[in-house]
Amino acid sequence: MTAPNGTGAPVRPKRALVVGAGISGMATALRLWQIGWEPLVVERSPTRRTGGYFTVFMADGFEPAKRLGIFDDIRDRADPNGRFLEMDRRGRLVPGMNPAAMMMPMAASSYTVLRGDVENALYEALHDKVEIRFGAGPSAVRQGRGHAEVDLSDGTTERFDLVIGADGLHSAVREQVFGPEDLYRRDFNHVIAACLLDRPVKGLREGDNLLVVDTRRSVAVQAFHDHDPVAMFMYCHPWPAAEARKRPSVALREVYSDFGGPVPDLLDAVDRAEHTLFDQISQIHLSSWSRGRVVLLGDSAWSLTLYSGFGSSLGIAGGDLLGTLLVEHGDNIAAALGTWEHRLRPLVTKHQKSAHFAKHFLLPATNSARLIRRAVVRTAASRTGGRIVQALLPASRATRAAGENQIEGLT
Repeated sequence: MTAPNGTGAPVRPKRALVVGAGISGMATALRLWQIGWEPLVVERSPTRRTGGYFTVFMADGFEPAKRLGIFDDIRDRADPNGRFLEMDRRGRLVPGMNPAAMMMPMAASSYTVLRGDVENALYEALHDKVEIRFGAGPSAVRQGRGHAEVDLSDGTTERFDLVIGADGLHSAVREQVFGPEDLYRRDFNHVIAACLLDRPVKGLREGDNLLVVDTRRSVAVQAFHDHDPVAMFMYCHPWPAAEARKRPSVALREVYSDFGGPVPDLLDAVDRAEHTLFDQISQIHLSSWSRGRVVLLGDSAWSLTLYSGFGSSLGIAGGDLLGTLLVEHGDNIAAALGTWEHRLRPLVTKHQKSAHFAKHFLLPATNSARLIRRAVVRTAASRTGGRIVQALLPASRATRAAGENQIEGLT
């Protein structure tokens, strides 16, 4: 690369350390590579993680995914013929409704995907362009004038123009630069477990989606086209961090041992699963997402939770927008980070708030709330009642249009 003044002197490309090889991290690294930066991705896991629960890839990620060249590889796995069912307390299957339609304002413009689908698309686009080091992470971050020096757990020390923490809810970058996780984590007092199922669920036909909701606990089966379904367990617990340290199979049997229907078979599937996601459900709230040459992105910065449905798409949109603003602001990285946060924060705040509405649909806190929820679902399951419920919920036409306008501002 030659200098802009035509002298032919070499110009060093800006270097970025991206911590985390998940959706947000790989999307950001790919965008930085597109704009001429030299990113290094480090991932504390020794290998690529597989599995992961289903997610809804929303419209705010469509255009950024196209710019990254991965959109055509992200498939909508929703089964067009799949039914949405619920199970009552007597074990009977009754008509239900799509939880996305109840909880997410823009569900009409979305794909149902596995997190692994999005991660695979990003990895295939990235791995031959950018160095990815597995089994490595930051052990210390020191900031100097116009750079950050990072000690990595593989024994190396390197200097970067920008460090991007995209290493999830329990971010090492946030811990080292911003302080202990407890300062910023806001727990829902909920725990989640999810795994792929290795065989059909008894009592369900292919393509059926099931939601079993009881007071303070629920179970979901999400069906996909051309893929095994996913089972997800969510329940309330006063000490979610301690609960998440248990073995998933042990903890789940303590909570769901009295459930009938297909739930015992789903618990057996957890025992057989190669990988089970098991963690607390929390949000992250920081007054600023950057300090000097360090910036947080995705779950490290905000953790929308699965209740919002926007985590994956907003992680991609955030990484894409960061790259765009770094180009626009040139060498003024501080201005780029400030503009990035100013434009992104209102949307993040909106989706964090929406998660507090959605959690009551999946985990009613009282028996009265469960009965009210069931009445709403029964009404919504009918054609006429569905129109009425949609008009009353945040997924109204006016709210959807406002959300789309916000998203257009990002893309």
